[in-house]
Amino acid sequence: MRRWSAIIILCLLLIGSSALAGPKIEIPDSEFDFGKVIQHVTVSHSFWLKSVGDDTLRITKIVPGCGCTKAPVTDSVLAPGDSTRLEIIFETKRFRGLVAKRPYVETNAGPEKNYVKITADLSQDAENMRPLMIKPPKVDVSQFTEAPRRRARFQIVNASERDYKITLIDHAFNNFELDLPDKVKAGETVDATVTVYEDLIDEEFEQSVTFAIDDEFNTRYTVPVKREVRVKIGKS
Repeated sequence: MRRWSAIIILCLLLIGSSALAGPKIEIPDSEFDFGKVIQHVTVSHSFWLKSVGDDTLRITKIVPGCGCTKAPVTDSVLAPGDSTRLEIIFETKRFRGLVAKRPYVETNAGPEKNYVKITADLSQDAENMRPLMIKPPKVDVSQFTEAPRRRARFQIVNASERDYKITLIDHAFNNFELDLPDKVKAGETVDATVTVYEDLIDEEFEQSVTFAIDDEFNTRYTVPVKREVRVKIGKS
């Protein structure tokens, strides 16, 4: 009887081991909230896809969900233990109010769809984004002349009667440095600065900065940051 019990246990272990074998995907943080954003801009957030099986994971298909969303991936073939970045680029266009998008990823791990989700609260006017206002609501650090231009500022205006702490949630992947204040007092206006990395001055991008304040809703704000290069520095 004991012999048969041992055999049964061994079979169950083998079956369990077999079920875990092969490629497998994990998305540690599959949702992101941009919070308050202005219309007619482009914002972005990077999700991480991780290969947690014991065989090569292949990303076979990425479906953005609509024409307003793009989803480029850094690498489509992952060895066990490796990760890759999936950047979700969202054009806010004329959307208004709360908007949600659910791009998904298909892999050789199985037929299931692996979803990520982005949400945003879109406004036509920066005045409607209180308790704070962002001026300008979108940052342009474009290069139009040979004079080097790496830096741009935006202001965080607190027209309310209470102070707010500011916490950085997310900012562009390896494109620029961000100098963001850690608080804004009641009635105060503070400056934030975006500085493009010197070795990326010839690159173009449309990305964003997301921060939160410590009100009862942990309200988030996302500031688009755009760079176009029409004249390269030091070149005619």
